[in-house]
Amino acid sequence: MHFFRAWRWQSCWLALSACCSATGCGNEVAQTAVPGPGAALDCSRPGALALPENAEFGDGTETPSALVGQGYADGEGPGIYVSARDAFRVYLNGELVVASASPRSGLFTPLSVLPGDNALTVVIAAESGTPTAWVQLDELEQSYESDTTWTVSSSPEAGFMNANFDDSAWATATDYGPRGALPGCESPGAFPTLSDPHWIGPASGTGSVAVLRKVIHVRALGYGAGTTGGSGAAPSVVQTFQDLATAVGDPGTPAVVLLPEGTYDFRGEPRNQATCPSTCSSDPTKTQYSVLVGTQTCASALVTKSRTAQELTLGSNKTIVGLGRGAQLRGVTFAFGSSQNIIVRNVAVFDVNRDLVEAGDAFSLTEPNQVWLDHCTTQWISDGFTDVSEGSRNLTISWFHYAGFTTDECGDAHTRAGDVQDANITFHHCFFDHVGSHAPKIDGTTALGHVFNDLVSDDVGYGVGATCGAQVLMQGNLLEFVGTPTERDSCADGTSPGLIDAPAGSNVYGDGDGPHHGGDGSGAEPHDSVFKPPYAYTVDAAEDNAARVRARAGCGGPWALPLSLD
Repeated sequence: MHFFRAWRWQSCWLALSACCSATGCGNEVAQTAVPGPGAALDCSRPGALALPENAEFGDGTETPSALVGQGYADGEGPGIYVSARDAFRVYLNGELVVASASPRSGLFTPLSVLPGDNALTVVIAAESGTPTAWVQLDELEQSYESDTTWTVSSSPEAGFMNANFDDSAWATATDYGPRGALPGCESPGAFPTLSDPHWIGPASGTGSVAVLRKVIHVRALGYGAGTTGGSGAAPSVVQTFQDLATAVGDPGTPAVVLLPEGTYDFRGEPRNQATCPSTCSSDPTKTQYSVLVGTQTCASALVTKSRTAQELTLGSNKTIVGLGRGAQLRGVTFAFGSSQNIIVRNVAVFDVNRDLVEAGDAFSLTEPNQVWLDHCTTQWISDGFTDVSEGSRNLTISWFHYAGFTTDECGDAHTRAGDVQDANITFHHCFFDHVGSHAPKIDGTTALGHVFNDLVSDDVGYGVGATCGAQVLMQGNLLEFVGTPTERDSCADGTSPGLIDAPAGSNVYGDGDGPHHGGDGSGAEPHDSVFKPPYAYTVDAAEDNAARVRARAGCGGPWALPLSLD
């Protein structure tokens, strides 16, 4: 049984207020006499403690963060763990997260972190001697623990809670050892950990109140680097399709839009759709129903089916974030058009006219510039999971879960996972899971695709494809049970073959993989001459990285909630 429980800031503040009523909440703590260095970490005298209430350290009445609280307990979702030998108060970008005046307490608080730079500051106060705490922030793709990368000050300057504050003059936090290293200071009970936080604080003998500080950078890597979305706008919380459409539909006004954790049925009213029926060659008992596109004709009589998905039109300079373990959006297509500077994070899109073919994408990127899709999941989609059209520029898709299993398509696998036409794009740490092909496919003479540290598993067709002059660099990927790991094809007129460079020893091909296709026809791994990415990046070893991608890719990361059609 975990001893941590999720506390909303209000309950913590009530406890703190009661403490203040009994002891007074002025500057008493900061003025406490400091004992000698040998007694600086003496935890033998627990007792009620008043946190400081002044501008220097914050007074605990600041705006509560909208990023706090999604109703799950410790170990069940992203959040922050804090334990202090006496008292603490936590801020994220100047907004109050949680506070405690209970000595030897340990608290877990559900907490989401937005794209951009996030200043995490922890005010710590000791009854006497040197204050210490350990902190662990569990985020979607990694954990951040207290260590000597944190800074500390016993007399912080104004503005220390802001992400752009210059803390270069602050001291490096003193490391007092891992949990268990300070007898008498430890909170009772177990602690579910994904990392190894250490006790940190100011140097011994420098005061009884201090501020610990760490900036958490959540940024796009690759061609989409520099995408800021609605950064700087005050976040708004929405829960209906209309409110969401209004918040993100403005052509250019920056907006940060938050969706509380949960499932949202955004399907519209049913509309009739003429479709062309066809029998699956692999299963004569199964029929697919396709929407005719362009000049296509049907050999059979058309059948009227129902479609319910609706489009969400995105304006420029928008950030959309699902809180906690993510927002699951049913029956909605994100339509980017020619908008610019958009971030979508921690969102699942599912059931977009799932029983039809060619009736809507999950993410339709017609011609946008500067887009970052991060920690998203797609499943049961009529057309493309991420469909990138000619003219799209500077895109990054990261930690994305392409969940391809579906009984509505022939072969029970979605065939159009990641389709890119004449764009420059980075795919990294993505999980292509039981898809039929396009993992991803890069097409067109101006297309540049950088594919690194992805996991492609159970793909009966081809994995990474390059067609009609496209250039693809693939590094550190693991492909297992893939019919054709790489596919290189020419244009329809037989010119301009697609090019792929898979540096020797970088990618791993596992059990069940077939031969490569294209080039000289030998079935060997491709080593074509392609572009060099114009940005810095690090490639992890494919085998070491695959388990992490399988666990952390997608909406909710390691705490992903299952999608359901019920």
